[in-house]
Amino acid sequence: MYLAENLPKALVPKYYGSVDNLIEDAYRALLNLKPGLKVEMAVEIYRNKEVSLWKAADMAGTTVEEFKEILRSRGFRIEVGGSKEESERRIYRATGD
Repeated sequence: MYLAENLPKALVPKYYGSVDNLIEDAYRALLNLKPGLKVEMAVEIYRNKEVSLWKAADMAGTTVEEFKEILRSRGFRIEVGGSKEESERRIYRATGD
């Protein structure tokens, strides 16, 4: 509890513009230290339908196919939606073609 109460007081004024910036940086550091948490976070966010399959795979640091396999291994049914135009936009953004 000591850190949670005193760390913001010590770091925010000198190194961060706000407590939110400190927390965001701390989460980033945690995810770099424990990369498996990226996958867990992405799976949870995808499970709650907060992001698309593509976005969840990106958050997890995997390809879409790798992320699908992770989901299958956990018993998920893969739902891929979106229009043809949306798919074409994604492909264009990914390849630039």
